Amino acid sequence: PSLIVGLRLGGKKAAVFGSGASATSRAMFALDAGADVVMYAHSTPSSISKWVENGRLTLVPQTKYASSDMSAFSIAFVADAPPADQQMFAYDAQAAGVPVNVAGNATLSDFVLMPTYRGSSSLQIAVTTNGVAPRVASRLLEEIVGKLPSDLETQLTDVARLSAVALGASRERDEALAKLEGESTGILSSLEDTSSVATATQTPELPLSSSESEAEESAPASVFGLSELRDGPAQHQLDADVQVASSYVAHALSDLCFVYSAPEQELGEAALIWSRRAEKNAYGGWASALRMETRAGAGHALWGALSSGSRVTAIASAASLPFMLPVLSELVARRQPIVVHAAAQSLDHFASAQTDFSDALVALQSQAAFLVSSSAQEAHDIALIAHAVSQAASVPVVHLTNGAHSASEAMTVRMASHAHLVAYVGAVSAAARKLDYSLADTVQLAFSQFKSSFGRTYYSFEYCGSPVAETVFVSLGEVAARVQALLPRLLSEADFGMLSVRILRPWSLSEFTSRLPSTTKRLVVLNALGDCDGSPDALFTDVSLSALLGRSALPIGVQSRNVYGTDQRAFDDAIREELGLQMLPAEILVSANDLEQQQQQQHGGAPLLLAAPLASVSSVHDVAQRLAFPEAFAAQLSARPGEKTFDVKVTSLYRMTPETYDRNIFHIEFDTRGTDLAYEIGDALGVYGHNDPSQVSDFCKLLGLDGSRLITAVKDEQCQTRSIQSWLTHALDLFGRPSKRFYAALADFAADEKEAEKLRWLTTAEGSAEFKERVADTTTYADLLLEFASARPSFLHLVDLVAPIKPRHYSIASSAKMHPGSVHLCVVSVEWRTSKGELRAGQCTRFLSSLSIGDRVVVSVKPSVMKLPPIDSQPVIMAGLGTGMAPFRAFIEERAVLKMQGAKVGPMTLYFGSRHRAMEYLYGEELEAYHADGLLTNLRLAFSRDQKEKVYIQHRMRDDSELLASQMLGQDGCFYLCGPTWPASDVKDAMVGAFTVIGGVKPSDANKVIETLKESERYILEVY
Repeated sequence: PSLIVGLRLGGKKAAVFGSGASATSRAMFALDAGADVVMYAHSTPSSISKWVENGRLTLVPQTKYASSDMSAFSIAFVADAPPADQQMFAYDAQAAGVPVNVAGNATLSDFVLMPTYRGSSSLQIAVTTNGVAPRVASRLLEEIVGKLPSDLETQLTDVARLSAVALGASRERDEALAKLEGESTGILSSLEDTSSVATATQTPELPLSSSESEAEESAPASVFGLSELRDGPAQHQLDADVQVASSYVAHALSDLCFVYSAPEQELGEAALIWSRRAEKNAYGGWASALRMETRAGAGHALWGALSSGSRVTAIASAASLPFMLPVLSELVARRQPIVVHAAAQSLDHFASAQTDFSDALVALQSQAAFLVSSSAQEAHDIALIAHAVSQAASVPVVHLTNGAHSASEAMTVRMASHAHLVAYVGAVSAAARKLDYSLADTVQLAFSQFKSSFGRTYYSFEYCGSPVAETVFVSLGEVAARVQALLPRLLSEADFGMLSVRILRPWSLSEFTSRLPSTTKRLVVLNALGDCDGSPDALFTDVSLSALLGRSALPIGVQSRNVYGTDQRAFDDAIREELGLQMLPAEILVSANDLEQQQQQQHGGAPLLLAAPLASVSSVHDVAQRLAFPEAFAAQLSARPGEKTFDVKVTSLYRMTPETYDRNIFHIEFDTRGTDLAYEIGDALGVYGHNDPSQVSDFCKLLGLDGSRLITAVKDEQCQTRSIQSWLTHALDLFGRPSKRFYAALADFAADEKEAEKLRWLTTAEGSAEFKERVADTTTYADLLLEFASARPSFLHLVDLVAPIKPRHYSIASSAKMHPGSVHLCVVSVEWRTSKGELRAGQCTRFLSSLSIGDRVVVSVKPSVMKLPPIDSQPVIMAGLGTGMAPFRAFIEERAVLKMQGAKVGPMTLYFGSRHRAMEYLYGEELEAYHADGLLTNLRLAFSRDQKEKVYIQHRMRDDSELLASQMLGQDGCFYLCGPTWPASDVKDAMVGAFTVIGGVKPSDANKVIETLKESERYILEVY
């Protein structure tokens, strides 16, 4: 048990011992709560320098601390200190009667940090009462128990009884609660140094600091920084999975985020990482994330946090919802705005994650609003809509995110900036209050406002499929998405449809029936219920009642099917069975070397595969026919079925750096004639590289695989027929780094118990150090399969488990106006050595560098923010490092053509940086020629290692302050930076210096000017 109290520290003094990240965060907590802080540190953390300047924080060398100093403080924090120092500071504090918190040491701590009240002149803590450090708790409990009302037990009984009564008793219940709360407030107000709100309760045992107490895992690549998202354009395109997308909205619109997640699920990691980085939320305040335990009583912390006036969000597994049910029900009754982002997944008896709606459907009893998403983009959008509805209607909202099959799949997501998040939520709240909307009306208002603000449309129920369907599947989230993916393949065999449920509560009978085709005769409710006892679930009940009451003129039969734990093949079979279609064989095997080689020759050598409706492939003979005669059977021969790709030919490839130089930077050109490939200035070319065929052949030999065997399987929602060699060369990222999920899955196939145990251990906290070493050493899928020889999944399982090869995007280094029918790239080879000395190379750069003239390559085009200004006469200032020069070569060529056509073009300035002029002056002769011609007005070069003192592009920019200020402030110039991330801040400082020293901008306004330029797309960064 613990006692949660809020300490008022205004006018008090707090001591902080330590100089690391943990000590700095504790200093920030105390400062936000109003305390003046003395920090005894070995060094000065830069992040708190502003507090030193305004006198709120005093820095004292730790060597000058004396035990007698402790009596001057009201509270003490110890972090980032050796064990001996921890004991010394803790004993001094206890001797002086000062409450102390020691990070990572429960024995020495009087209290646990719960930074709910940051920024509201008080600091929430949990005082331990379990005998570990009862000194402070005993005093507080004495005061409270001695002044409790004599009839407290009777009052609590009345509250419990009244809570179970129907809505007619709500007023009486509220009066009883108010009486109890009023008396409690009177008691607690008499306590010294304690806020007027405190709650004695049975709470989960919290870590001493949820941000730092356990070793931090390496941040996923998709956990981006938030600085660029604070302002600027309404939407930014970033790669994110479901968890990162929903966590971004949760972090931005909350003061406090509680994370209820089992260790193996890794939910809410992004929010925890942003909290550790001290990233601010969309309101400009500190957003804290706390990891909680899922058990009986989970959710009490939510109530306590809401009572402080904080904006509160929870990120949880759906399994947490039944434990939260009592609190959620009370929050609904008290109309408290809170959003719970719940992942619809659970672990099966093999410890594998599976999509599971059972716990979520149980939690519908709370009567909270329930919204559902089924992809990373939807997770971002529906999360935002959930927060808007919660604030506008003052109700708890549960946002059910995607299940196990696709929750971790990253995609490009259009993220709303902080400013636009807040504006959208405010607009929905203002409109709802003005019109006094019901909850159902508020949801529709949020949908409508979202379309106006961001251009994407959502409905409570969304139908796709045949307009004359007789059978309609009904489901939600990932299950609905899986059916939708089958529609293109199965509609030719059966008229059916999919009705996806977006809003579970409030359920709209009229909208449900209006979305069904008038021809509907049968509804099949698809559910994923891991805990299923055969009784009707809530979704089946809702659908059945809607079918009964909503379409009385046309009786509709309703059936249910549980698809929990089904892989793609079993899921497909279930759908086909419900539609009365023929089942298919699991694997189709045939020797196809001659057929594949023949097709590749006919199509210029590009790697092709057969993509056809799975139902049409039922025998070896069928496969051979479709490979040989694709047109006759309406089969698709494609390198990337379902994607807009182009087959281009290499026409030029040469190395731009000397053979003796340690970096291979090369220029490559592709012929696009005969394709409809078109690109704009600034676009990126996506290259679909593949694995080294010789390495794949060696791998097949080691595993005893016949590379010529054809396998039909579903990957990326496409049914594909490939040889095993083709699967491993062109489709599966065999030499990529696997996630922990693959380790866990591989363990299930290990016949050797020791190998299975080792694989599972690597996914635990105890094995995290070795797992990180493996990641750093680029251990691949192939490495694991060879290392753990007893783990031999079937090839169909490998197709399902190994991540697909994704395109690598490169900035296009040419202008289509200057090079019609051609596209150019500038690429640097990526190579490294493992800890064993093995030389390895990046998959796509190895693939590109090994090409020969005439080879075929599959590519796609991706738009970019790197665009020339709309007016040709606007000045252009470019800063490129290494291969970051690529888009600027295209810029210069584009304006060269315009100039030749008689257009008046504005001045162009290029800052180019690399290590050595003689080695890495990329496109140097071209640049010198453009400079001599006058098109490239200023050519400013920075070769960092050609002189004793290193010179970078930011140094050249500082020398050109007058030029930068004149063109950016007076001539509507546009600035672009392309290259690695590290110089971005120094480049910005150079620009700010030009604005303040030459441009007359006040230092306090300079950053605002930069942000305004970003918003108007005149200050553009493309860094990596």
